[in-house]
Amino acid sequence: MAVKFTINGNGVLEKAELTDETGIVIADTVRGTGEREFCDYSLLTSAAVPNGVTSIGDGAFAGCDWLSDIAIPDSVTGIGSRAFYDCYSLEAVIIPDGVTSIGDEAFADCNQLEDAVIPGKVARIGNRAFAWCESLTRIVIPGSVTSIGDMAFYGCSSLAGAAIPDGVTHIGAEAFAWCGSLVISAPPGSYAERYAAENQIEYHVI
Repeated sequence: MAVKFTINGNGVLEKAELTDETGIVIADTVRGTGEREFCDYSLLTSAAVPNGVTSIGDGAFAGCDWLSDIAIPDSVTGIGSRAFYDCYSLEAVIIPDGVTSIGDEAFADCNQLEDAVIPGKVARIGNRAFAWCESLTRIVIPGSVTSIGDMAFYGCSSLAGAAIPDGVTHIGAEAFAWCGSLVISAPPGSYAERYAAENQIEYHVI
């Protein structure tokens, strides 16, 4: 596999140059990916990110149409904006428990993404983080989340259920718009219950 890149003084991968191969293995010495490092590399089908990497940069894998397998290590704490935007073939992603932030549009337009579990240290789900994920059927939102951004799940037409915990105190504009099959599960008297009622979304009290 011919991959050329530079690692800067902070251990961040920069200036990646790839051939026509379909898989990459990032060096163990890397601690982060720079912005848009593998953006629009349409032949890429798999990527292994080594343990020790703490951040996946903005737009790092955006537009990798055939990326179906991504291994994100437990060391990662942040996923940047548009990190996996328009990764059309990505069907499932395991977000490590150490992740505390999911950027705007991080997984937007991942049309084949069926399942995503948000780890228990994330406080905010970014604007349009999972928008237009038309195959997404369920989402697990942990008790750590207090804010769900604008259009976070907009256009997730297959989303059948979302359990929203009591700690959520903000749900942005059109966060669940065009989710025609959605049923929200919410604690009694919670912000999520009021949100569902006000927006005429079917809900169950849990």
